[in-house]
Amino acid sequence: MIHKLILISLVSMIGLYAQGNLRIGVLAYGTVNWELDVLKYHGLDKKYGFDLDVVELASKNAQLVSLQSKDVNMIVNDWIWVNTQKAKGKDFSFYPYSKATGTLVVNENSNINTLLDLKGKYLGIAGGVYDKTWLLFRAYSKSKYDIDLKDIVNPLFAQAPILYKKMQDKSLEAAINFWHFNAKLESKNIKPLIEIKDILEELEIQKDVSFVGWTFDTQFANNNKEIINAFLKASKESKEILKNSDEEWIRIKKQMNVKNDKEFESLKNGYKKGIIEEFDENSINDLQKVFKILLKEGGEKFVGDSVFLDNRIFWNFDSK
Repeated sequence: MIHKLILISLVSMIGLYAQGNLRIGVLAYGTVNWELDVLKYHGLDKKYGFDLDVVELASKNAQLVSLQSKDVNMIVNDWIWVNTQKAKGKDFSFYPYSKATGTLVVNENSNINTLLDLKGKYLGIAGGVYDKTWLLFRAYSKSKYDIDLKDIVNPLFAQAPILYKKMQDKSLEAAINFWHFNAKLESKNIKPLIEIKDILEELEIQKDVSFVGWTFDTQFANNNKEIINAFLKASKESKEILKNSDEEWIRIKKQMNVKNDKEFESLKNGYKKGIIEEFDENSINDLQKVFKILLKEGGEKFVGDSVFLDNRIFWNFDSK
């Protein structure tokens, strides 16, 4: 009888411990690891009453599979995917992680000063035909010049590392790539042709928008609100540390895989620029505008069954 009571007690303890665990699936060399390393190093999971398990995965597809099969509780993904799943009857939630995004970069020594100067040239695009930045640039060119960018350039769709190398060796004059690849090119006389904030301003988007965020099963979140909100508080504190502490960046420098101090500074500054200071109803209203632009430019093949942005996908978190 005593042994039975001990066994029941142990099972209860294990159950309680499991409820306090949060498993996050990340790409092995993704920039998300920087924040999670800070979170674990400073014991912020323990501070806020949960245990963080970081699960390294090989690809974005592996992340999606792991989330949907419940092997992990959370990943970083974009709200377009979350919204599409919602339209299919699959309930996931989104909370912004970063506003850092890619843009169109050119060599400083080129004669490319406006989008019109790209006429007849090859433009590398990392995210494919439905890349969000590419679609926004197309909308911008229509608004600014009454021309669809795709009609004046030769699009070259390729993986981000390939475009990075082609810009580096000057075999390509212009590319739309992810922010961290662009940041590493800053030390090699590669500059943004247009900042993404200028694109958004032209399209009458007033707030900084986040495309990527913490993504998780809504039912799991509703059953574990304390853990989800505790993690979001820890995430916010981790970002504050990275925003304000140069010593912290020096500590994580090795895992950033930088080749020189200029790359290091560019990545550090790029990450800091991506930190979201606030996310409120006005932010969601601007995301509604962005969705309508993307729907118009990308069509149904881009958004799938989601013909409108469902505000219910955004997790209601009050950090106070």
